[in-house]
Amino acid sequence: MKIKDIMNSATMGEKKRLRPMILWTFLEYFFRGAPYGILLLVIWEFFKPLQYPGTSLNVTSIIFLWFALFISVVLLFIISRKAYFATYYGSYELGAEGRVKMGEHLRKLPMGFYNRRDPGDIGAYLITDYANVEWLLSHILPQIFGAIAMPSILVICLFFINWQLALVTILVIPFALCFAWITGVFVKIVGKKHQKIKIQAHSRMIEYIQGIRLIKAFNLRGTKFDRLEKTFRNLKSKSIKLEAGSGPTLVFAVFILYGGFTAIILFGLTFLLSGTLSIPVYIMFLIIGMRVYEPLIQVLMFAAELKYFGLSVQRIEDLRKTPILSGIDDRLEPKGFNIEFKNVSFRYHSTDVLKDIDITIPERSFTALVGPSGSGKTTFTRLIARFWDVDQGKIYVGGNDIKSYDPEKVLALVAIVFQDVYLFNDSIINNIRVGKKNATMEEIVETAKKAHCHEFITALPDKYETIVGEGGSTLSGGEKQRISIARAMLKDAPIVLLDEATAFLDPENELFIQEAIDDLVRDKTVIVIAHRLNSIRRADNIIVLDKGKIVDEGTHEMLMKHDGLYNHMWAEQQLIRGWKF
Repeated sequence: MKIKDIMNSATMGEKKRLRPMILWTFLEYFFRGAPYGILLLVIWEFFKPLQYPGTSLNVTSIIFLWFALFISVVLLFIISRKAYFATYYGSYELGAEGRVKMGEHLRKLPMGFYNRRDPGDIGAYLITDYANVEWLLSHILPQIFGAIAMPSILVICLFFINWQLALVTILVIPFALCFAWITGVFVKIVGKKHQKIKIQAHSRMIEYIQGIRLIKAFNLRGTKFDRLEKTFRNLKSKSIKLEAGSGPTLVFAVFILYGGFTAIILFGLTFLLSGTLSIPVYIMFLIIGMRVYEPLIQVLMFAAELKYFGLSVQRIEDLRKTPILSGIDDRLEPKGFNIEFKNVSFRYHSTDVLKDIDITIPERSFTALVGPSGSGKTTFTRLIARFWDVDQGKIYVGGNDIKSYDPEKVLALVAIVFQDVYLFNDSIINNIRVGKKNATMEEIVETAKKAHCHEFITALPDKYETIVGEGGSTLSGGEKQRISIARAMLKDAPIVLLDEATAFLDPENELFIQEAIDDLVRDKTVIVIAHRLNSIRRADNIIVLDKGKIVDEGTHEMLMKHDGLYNHMWAEQQLIRGWKF
């Protein structure tokens, strides 16, 4: 990416917000050179009596210059402080706003985006990549502009004093830039691999922590857990390659710039001996020469970092351009809450998950989805919530194509109770309030009572303000499930999707949760993924899925009258119920 594109992407299209950072940093670098300019004027005053015999030393002028030096140092302090706060406040504010915007963008992406990536890759966008952007905005971009501007002004001034020696001063710069360009190309190529392996290391670390129970159970420690060890060794290798590979050309570029100072000494001495250069001017070039090269050496260092951190900007820009789910008419409202699948097919990667699904689910009906594992039951419900878009056919909700609605509208119509419950590391009241952001305390308590979780909540030390830990780790499975039902009840959506909420619970919790679900689904369009067939005997319609196709449908009594998949599943479950130890 070009520096202009990096600036545009890093600021989410608001490049003008970089102006204060760049302006104040430019002024800071300018005033850094002011003391050297004043020092040159002092030297000039001391050399006047030597150059023009009979001239006395102008003490008044030297005192005046001393005061000017004092003022310039004070101004440098003030401007440096202003530049510091403008740069760091601005960069971290942009980083915070960018993370929030990117989080919102991630929320609107289809679930297929997440299924194709490691968890470390997703986390890297908001943590690692934006940390790199903040570093780019605070430590690199403003400093590059400041470090280029000051030598440019100094060189222009030197051309007015002695154009031949000024030309010698800048002669080495193009050669140094050539080696800096080589460094940039190397960093870009190897940096991509380095960032990729860093993300893999994050993913393997997350995998290690999440699977720590399994790792302890099977003693997968040290070299036995090869995935983690190999990733970290690969990261070490790529890190060394990145640093060691980019170092030689960058060092050589710096060496060339320092060689420019040697050129000033040699050519300046030649001009001095030939009588075309005075001693004060020669000394002036010796002092200013280093002030020309020092910022440029910083620029070379910054340029290499710019290439590396620019890769994070490119990743963020690619993510920002990933199409989100959108609707045709944001004002479209459903005419009822019936659901219709018309010739719907859905493929995940190269696997057909659903094939030619045609089914109508009337509003305020109780529909059950049954079938073997992998038959497409979960995908069926997720398509109704528009977690993905279908590959073929159409889904209608309330008489309109689901793609015509604003995705926010679809999500507002649907309440989902997952089998695998996730609670945020927050208070119980805030976890329930997820269902309705502006819910009052009275509404939350009333809903908690209906969901049979008020009693165990009030027994906790902090009651509704109790922090439940990451994923709800401080609560039991039944308690988490009841809280998830409470927030679904609080949402009061007309369509309810249940992914067998009682599949893995003990009998006592199952009874509580079944009573809570009965309250949740009253007068709603309900679709249940059922594993225990006893729980769906009263369903208005049972859809039997196998290998992504509807192989049968009807009430329990209708399905039991012929020898189909449902009949076989029912017989197996009845047989299992009779098992005893």
